[in-house]
Amino acid sequence: SRFEPLGSAIVRTLSGTDISPPEGAELAREIFDNESKGSVTLMHRYGAASSLIDRTPPGVGGMDAITMIFVWLRFSQIRQLSWQRNYNTKPRELSSASDKLNMLIAWRWKNGGAKEKEIFRMMLGCIGRGGSGGDGQAIRDEILHIMHRHKLPESKGNWVEEWHQKLHNNSTPDDIIICQAYLAFLASNGNMDEYLRVLRENGLSPETLSKYERAITTPPHFYGDKKDGLIHDFNNYLRILKNVHAGADLEKSAECVRGYMDGHINVLLDSILRERGAGDGRVLAVIDSITEVRQLVGTKLMNEGDVHKVRDMLYLDLGLEAQMRLMAERAVGNFDSLNVSDRTRTLSLWAALAAENLMYSSCPGRSGIVDGKDPYAAGNELKACVRDWVQLVEEGHKGIAKDWGVKAMPVLERLRRSLGDIVENMQHIQHKAEYLGYGLLAKTPEKIPEKWSITLFSEELIRGGGCSFVLSTILRKLDKAIRDLGGGPSWQVISQGQPGATGRLVEVQDLLSIQSHTYDEDTILLANSISGEEEPPAGVKGIITRDAPDVLAHISVRARNLKVLFATCFEEEEFESLGRFLGKVIKCTPAKGSIQVEEVSGGGSGGKIDKKKSGLFDSILTSMTGLKVELPPPTKFTAWTLPESLVDPDARPKTFGAKSTNIVKSRRTLPDWIETPRSAVVPFGVFEKVLSCKENKNIAEEYEKVVNKELKDAKQPEQVLKKLKGLVMRLQAPEELVKTLKDALVKSEVIKSASELEGGRWDEAWSALKTVWASKWNDRAFYSCKKSGIGQQHVQMAVLIQSLVEAQYAFVIHTVNPSSDDESEMYAEIVVGLGEVLVGNFPGRAMGFSMKKDGSQGPQVQSLPSKSVGLFGGGLIFRSDSNGEDLPGFAGAGLYDSVPMVKNTQRTIMYHNEPLMTDPKLADSIMRGICKVAVDVEAAYGGAPQDIEGCYRDGKFYVVQTRPQV
Repeated sequence: SRFEPLGSAIVRTLSGTDISPPEGAELAREIFDNESKGSVTLMHRYGAASSLIDRTPPGVGGMDAITMIFVWLRFSQIRQLSWQRNYNTKPRELSSASDKLNMLIAWRWKNGGAKEKEIFRMMLGCIGRGGSGGDGQAIRDEILHIMHRHKLPESKGNWVEEWHQKLHNNSTPDDIIICQAYLAFLASNGNMDEYLRVLRENGLSPETLSKYERAITTPPHFYGDKKDGLIHDFNNYLRILKNVHAGADLEKSAECVRGYMDGHINVLLDSILRERGAGDGRVLAVIDSITEVRQLVGTKLMNEGDVHKVRDMLYLDLGLEAQMRLMAERAVGNFDSLNVSDRTRTLSLWAALAAENLMYSSCPGRSGIVDGKDPYAAGNELKACVRDWVQLVEEGHKGIAKDWGVKAMPVLERLRRSLGDIVENMQHIQHKAEYLGYGLLAKTPEKIPEKWSITLFSEELIRGGGCSFVLSTILRKLDKAIRDLGGGPSWQVISQGQPGATGRLVEVQDLLSIQSHTYDEDTILLANSISGEEEPPAGVKGIITRDAPDVLAHISVRARNLKVLFATCFEEEEFESLGRFLGKVIKCTPAKGSIQVEEVSGGGSGGKIDKKKSGLFDSILTSMTGLKVELPPPTKFTAWTLPESLVDPDARPKTFGAKSTNIVKSRRTLPDWIETPRSAVVPFGVFEKVLSCKENKNIAEEYEKVVNKELKDAKQPEQVLKKLKGLVMRLQAPEELVKTLKDALVKSEVIKSASELEGGRWDEAWSALKTVWASKWNDRAFYSCKKSGIGQQHVQMAVLIQSLVEAQYAFVIHTVNPSSDDESEMYAEIVVGLGEVLVGNFPGRAMGFSMKKDGSQGPQVQSLPSKSVGLFGGGLIFRSDSNGEDLPGFAGAGLYDSVPMVKNTQRTIMYHNEPLMTDPKLADSIMRGICKVAVDVEAAYGGAPQDIEGCYRDGKFYVVQTRPQV
């Protein structure tokens, strides 16, 4: 940062609570100093903002400072900072300061990255257009000319004279509203109600006007004989005011760009301006025109080199966005009366337009995926959603077929998730808003910003800015319409529980932050957010969420293992209605694919947890369920690395885990049509051996101290676990390990030559191996083992090394359907690319299907995919293979990490051109092939139900690991 190291100011809320300094707090201190001066006006503020932006570095390093400046200017825009304090500003001076600031913002927008562009665009909307000074001077001059032309009195006690004095003293954006109110007063033949209506609709009142340094206290006088002339002159004066103060005014913005826009764009702009007040029948057509203009202007914006034009086009884009939002909010309430088919068709079109407009705000113009290497780059996810959605809209326009809703629902889920990410990014600004807002409140003599404007800063930003709130409203209505059409159930029961569950209902924002908590009575959680990697907390009997994790995600498997009820409620209103039971004991009963919820009379949960046996390594799970889980005895060091030929699945004692055992057994027993990758194993005891080597002596001493002392004493172990992982990553590799590992991989034909792991390639392999070892201390593994009475320090970690199949599609199979426990039916989930997207619980749902294992019934699709990204790549993968997985009665899948040697490439998935979705024959053959894999693998393991991971490429099916299904 280029700011002086002033240190962070201490900021407190009105109740006296300290607010922790956010990133960018050093700059906030300068803002406090500026705003606490004796004289402050918009001119001073804009000048100071220009100086601060000038000193802010470009790129990620300057984002916090830029965001803080935006928050400051936003408070100013909404009149939560003084526009004039003890200083008279000439309009031309304010005009010049505005011009300098908005030109600087436009230049930084032009040269900034995608995330910077979003902040600078919002920042531009907070200030007026300004100018070279001509229009600024005209504000002072023209009001006098009007008064002279019409012989209006220039004496005290006259409304026009009072306004004239205010304009000379300090013209602000309020003057646009005052002028519009006076024009409404003239047009209505002196109706004061019209004057007051316009003031109040725009946030002003007579009380506001009376508090200016040059107060306006007299009501306007109607001059009937001068009416037409005054209306003409004040309409012209309104244009002058807008030239200086109105940045994103649509009419002014269209006028500014007219000279260098294509004729087609100008025709569309004229049409939009003419029909801004269009009735319901024309609103959609106008919004369609707005969308087209924004796309065309956005394309020009990205290629324009003239910063003046960039600024003017940004203002136009802001104006068009605001107009779209205004018209959509007015129209969206009228759809409820339509029949469900027409309502669905109409809402789907509105959703497409709203999403496209939202996309242009972060990613202007017509272009492909922004950055193929970064699927989370601005606009990528929205672009993918919009393109998939447009296909459905075109299909729905011909008529809503029976399966249309089923295909639409995953795209809708993805759109909603993308919108949620945008809203979450906005909410991250709140911390800065509270720090800056309360700091200003303490410093400014006016004691502003007001508390409401601070606490609601992000919420108001979301509701009032852009198209996100409009899209949210449309998606909520569309979701209900699609479900009414049969496009999806209101509930998905992932785990039946005991069956069912009884407990006290407690709401949590997310499950991850409370997975270490122990509830002292039977509890049912109402969870707003779930990633899929969490561990159900001790004492929890049921989880109801609005998220939709994969049926085979870690938490889904663990919930079934622990007999915890786990269900998703898709219907937003129904989920919200469950709030009425908060704090009460409820009974949840699975019934026909949904959950029946009822309050238990008397309020007793009937299940208290004995906290006397809840020490760090005591088995909470045992005290709750009677389940006893024991680790196999520790294995001593036997070899640095085992080639596949030396891996004996029947050897005792075990020197490796179930993955290594099963993959070698699979290669020897599965039919030839099922491919299995070659492998080698770093067995149990190698990590401990490496730790004991002389080059790691200091690390070993610290490691033992942290495990035996710090971890046992820790009340919040997350930081200690992180420290342990860091120590593991610092280990040095003994030469003998390096040599034997390379030799074993060559002997197993995993690599062709040891030279493939020389230099930097070895560094990548060693890092991947250590990362797997370090995952022994993953949060979710620690809490899962703690709850099961397993001492995590006793877990041993072998590592299975395989060639990574460059998959087109990856799948996970449960050979017994986990939702129904039907042994005659398998269930599988499929994702595009590598399987880490599925087992790593990436956002979105996989394609899920069930099928009778005897082939008596074809594949039954349970869910269509909505994953945002696919992972692609090859090389080696290092898979965790611990002695703490796949124990009787304990599902350890997903606790520890599998790590590719070379980081996989992520790609945004667009399902409208994905063969799995567009080629029914291919999809059917893949699903039938997966079912055959399930049957043959289960048979190879004596009919025992299996949890199988595999993939598909070029017509071939691969099994990369299998374990007993819990």
